[in-house]
Amino acid sequence: MTFHRIDDSRTRVMLQVDYEPQGVVENVADALGVVKARIKGDLERFKDFIERRGRETGAWRGEIQQGQVDRRKVS
Repeated sequence: MTFHRIDDSRTRVMLQVDYEPQGVVENVADALGVVKARIKGDLERFKDFIERRGRETGAWRGEIQQGQVDRRKVS
């Protein structure tokens, strides 16, 4: 999952999922779009959660660039 700043009040969230269904049930569910619908629903619930908060959680605010973690603490 990546987050891309659009402006001070908007962020684009992009998710890439690699999924290989195993067995008949998972293959049928995938063919019917169940997996895609579940992921879309989870992302919509995440969006609603973030928007209802109206502010940051106070959690870690570092950055990861080219696989390196910047653990600076932001107060």
